[in-house]
Amino acid sequence: MLEFKVEGMTCVSCASIISKAIRTVDPSVSVDVKIPEQTVQVKSNRPEQELIRLIEESGYPVLGTKQIS
Repeated sequence: MLEFKVEGMTCVSCASIISKAIRTVDPSVSVDVKIPEQTVQVKSNRPEQELIRLIEESGYPVLGTKQIS
């Protein structure tokens, strides 16, 4: 599972936009958005760079990524 630190996520609408963007390429993905921490946890077989691109194209800069268990 990857965790992305995302800038500018402040509301449920932001979380929904990001989740929908990721689900366009992987409908079975597991996405957990934590607004207070401004993180998005994604369990997907899609490449990390593709997930970053999808988040950033939604209007939210990715500040960092880490692998979590």
